[in-house]
Amino acid sequence: MSSAAYSRLRGIFKSSTATATVVPTSNYTATATVVPTSNSTSTTTTTTTTTKIVKEKIKRPKKLPTVPTTTAPAAVTTIISRPNNENLAFQPLPMSQLTASLGNLRSFIDQFKRASNLGPFRYSYKYYDDVVSHLARAKQHSYIEEILEHQKRYKTDMSNEAFVARLISLYGKSRMYDHARKLFDEMPELNCPRTVLSANALLTACVNSKKLNEMSELFRELRDEFSIDPDDVSYNIVIKAFCEMDATDSALLIANEMEKNGFKCNLYTYNTILDALYAEGNISEADKLWDEMKSKNLEPDVRTYNSKIRGLIIDKRITEAIGLLDEMKNKGVNPDVYTYNGLIHGFVKEDDLVEVKKWYRKMVENGVVPDSVTFRIIIPFASKKGDYKFGFDLSKEGLRMEINVGRLSLQGVLDGLVKESAIDEAKELVELVKGSDFIYYKLKVFNHSKFGG
Repeated sequence: MSSAAYSRLRGIFKSSTATATVVPTSNYTATATVVPTSNSTSTTTTTTTTTKIVKEKIKRPKKLPTVPTTTAPAAVTTIISRPNNENLAFQPLPMSQLTASLGNLRSFIDQFKRASNLGPFRYSYKYYDDVVSHLARAKQHSYIEEILEHQKRYKTDMSNEAFVARLISLYGKSRMYDHARKLFDEMPELNCPRTVLSANALLTACVNSKKLNEMSELFRELRDEFSIDPDDVSYNIVIKAFCEMDATDSALLIANEMEKNGFKCNLYTYNTILDALYAEGNISEADKLWDEMKSKNLEPDVRTYNSKIRGLIIDKRITEAIGLLDEMKNKGVNPDVYTYNGLIHGFVKEDDLVEVKKWYRKMVENGVVPDSVTFRIIIPFASKKGDYKFGFDLSKEGLRMEINVGRLSLQGVLDGLVKESAIDEAKELVELVKGSDFIYYKLKVFNHSKFGG
């Protein structure tokens, strides 16, 4: 395994206090929670049952990183209570100390499987998710399969649909749809029921694996061959898939079918379709849908406005996009980093550095924190316009925030600083990059005579 792959895996032992969101066996204290669909509003219902708690020491790494995850389909799940962190004892070598040898990773996988023998560990959803995510990024899919297939030996858990749905979801996040489908097909053999819960997990795995062309057939198959009626979550998953395929006509048809079958399109549904329509520049159709949404007393949120702003910018109507910002504020909707990135990108397309600087300042003044996209939009544009001082200041700010603003962005600023004989600033930038612990590339100095070496 290459050192590059290990660099992607480094840090999987950093701390995480996230609570597992899965159904426990009868030996744990549990709280039942209804998890709403992503970006939609739902009321959470909680019931509590208390049984005997098994006091076992759970072995697991000390720390885990925060890894972005895709929101799972809405389902009735539970949160288990776990022993305090001081009782967690599974502490293999930190990844940063592992050499680039397959044997060390082999040892970690073996320790993980041994830890799986303890019930509470198997319900550490966040930990499983982080480990699988890092292995997927390092393209170690055989180890993902080994970890997840290992869970089949726990017969009681594998008869629990929520537990199996979680494994299907993990395969999906790793873009291993064939494995997710195989597990779904094996559920009867595992004495596990198949309902809309596991069906939605499989639909989501299909989307996450980018098997979008198979979505329509899978949706039909679940209804006709498995007799699993879709719910509102199922419809929203399929709508999202069609939108990602730029098949907004099909998405609208599914939305109509959804309502005919007694499920109301919520704000999440409208946001998904509006985002796709505005992105493809179909402003007129999007505006009709916007009006329909408001006629149902669904008020746009920041995501809805961001989609429209992006559409107006694509249509070169940036003045109208700015007007939407005032409308947002009047309605109590606070602009976020995506709002400002959209406007800044619009002025980059207009080749207007003055306005780019103005909106960057407004973003910061309003307490909105720039992200990597902000810097990757502005810094190359500043270099293109010859304002290397502004590019240098932004580069420093991004590095201070531990944001990787991009090698090409930084290289462009460095080349410009050297060209303009701003050697002190050029050296400072090189040292900042060298001293960072989150950047793994080096900048090149092409004019050594000016640089002093």
